[in-house]
Formats: sequence, structure tokens, C-alpha cells
Amino acid sequence: MAENEKSTTVKSVFKSGESTTTEREFTDKWIELINTIEKDKHFCEKA
Repeated sequence: MAENEKSTTVKSVFKSGESTTTEREFTDKWIELINTIEKDKHFCEKA
């Protein structure tokens, strides 16, 4: 993809939609990400 075709819009993963977040919200998103990865890894091991 050419550099001029890239979108510069950033979507917030936080429900509030604010430009900043609390440390707790940040930590919760990391936990959610890690849990998703671990579930996927566990699923792949069974297959």
C-alpha cells in the first residue's frame, strides 16, 4: 500500500472515546488482550 493511501485515523479501543485513558482502563485492555491470545493459543493446541 502506498504511503499516501494509508489512513491516519486512529480508533480508540476505550468506550469513552476520550483522547486519554486511566491507568486502570489501560491495564484492563492489556488483560483482555492477553486473555484473548491465551484462549486462541489453547484452541490451536487442541486442533
